Amino acid sequence: MKNILVPTDFSENAMNALLYAKELACAFKGRLTLVHTFQVYQRSDMLVSMEKVLRKEAEKGMEAFLDKAALTVPVETKILKGDAVHTISDLAEEGGYDLIVMGTKGASGLREVFLGSTTGGVMRHTSAPIIAIPENYIPRPIKKIAVGIANLELSGEEVAAPLRRLGEKFGAKVFVYHSAKDPEDGPKDELLETVSWLDGLPYSLHLEEEKENLHKSLKAFVKSIDADMLCLIRRQHGYIGFFERLFKLSTTLNEVFRCEVPLLVLHSE
Repeated sequence: MKNILVPTDFSENAMNALLYAKELACAFKGRLTLVHTFQVYQRSDMLVSMEKVLRKEAEKGMEAFLDKAALTVPVETKILKGDAVHTISDLAEEGGYDLIVMGTKGASGLREVFLGSTTGGVMRHTSAPIIAIPENYIPRPIKKIAVGIANLELSGEEVAAPLRRLGEKFGAKVFVYHSAKDPEDGPKDELLETVSWLDGLPYSLHLEEEKENLHKSLKAFVKSIDADMLCLIRRQHGYIGFFERLFKLSTTLNEVFRCEVPLLVLHSE
């Protein structure tokens, strides 16, 4: 958690995400990299001059953004030309970042990351853990983390390493939520084996009868335990889990991001 990538469009919501990332960087004695992307859409004979103008504007925006944030942790800035989703995803992979922290709604380029045809954008194009910060969220200590699990097998214990590090650093308790057709059977052996990757973190299991509206039931669970974070696991190859069911349609995506707590997305093969 020492190298944290923070995409920004200089909006208020991006500032909220930056302040959240700053708290993480302070806790882990890490550093931040702020990245802003821009695209040039004008005709070919104007591309060079327009790119210079847009880059200059972005540099001024980044300077003002940093001044307003008044950061007390090491920070690097990058201004890159290209599609927001793929540029951010490529940078995260090539730079070996431990974590991406970003807002779920913003002006201009980053709107496409979470809404519209990209349907999850960066989340689907990187293996780096992501924390998505809801609009207007006010940072608070991470003491309770809700984890939604559908399919019970992970590709390895390393999938949950970011969750373990967060839990250990902040002394958080993990509340594992699993929906099943017959929850009265009690925890399955596979579920108990899966949560073994929590490796000493305090946790509790919550089994609930499978319902059609997963969004509502999961959101109600998060609210019932007063969670400070929700964690979902994205299955990269073939599996259908909570993440895939919640993010199947852009309208569903829009709804889940109205959740009032940050969303940590981990990736499993």
